[in-house]
Amino acid sequence: MRYSILAAAIILAGCASQPPPPIVKVEPPPKKIVIPPDPFADLSPDVVTAIKNNQTPTLHDGITVLFPYSSNQAWTVYCQPLRATEIRLSPDEWTDKDSVILGDSVRWAIKVSGQAVMVEPLGTSADPNMTSNLIIHTNKRSYHLMLKLRSRFMAAVQWYYPVEVREQQAARQQAQREATAQAAEAPAPQPQQQEVADQ
Repeated sequence: MRYSILAAAIILAGCASQPPPPIVKVEPPPKKIVIPPDPFADLSPDVVTAIKNNQTPTLHDGITVLFPYSSNQAWTVYCQPLRATEIRLSPDEWTDKDSVILGDSVRWAIKVSGQAVMVEPLGTSADPNMTSNLIIHTNKRSYHLMLKLRSRFMAAVQWYYPVEVREQQAARQQAQREATAQAAEAPAPQPQQQEVADQ
């Protein structure tokens, strides 16, 4: 009995003398940096060239006239009696009939369809000075237009957005730099040691 008590005391003393295991704090891996898509990917070559060269020309793509967008600019759109002109919005914006204001609703007609506004002069070519202004408010931007008559009319009008594309490209390049730096700082994977069985 005495030996049993002594053995138990020795075991307890040995347990008490052992320090607690160290607390290992595992740091979570850094959040992966998401690189935005290339803003030039879906643009026409002429638009890409203009933006990269810091130019803002009026361009043509088939029947469509492409204006460079600026929030403080008004654009002249040439129309023709008995012909409709389509004003196209960017794919990421929309409007409605309450957000489109036409100055002369007697001699001009408009039809709003979400991502486009159709314009048609109701006057005749005998009134070449017939004009009106048109304001289109969308969920992202505002467009101020001056409508005029001309025999060579514009079948379709659209915009490209130099300032926004350059901002998106700058954000993409910054994300690429951060992703490169993150990859360089990541610890190299440690080789796994294989256990050798005792012979």
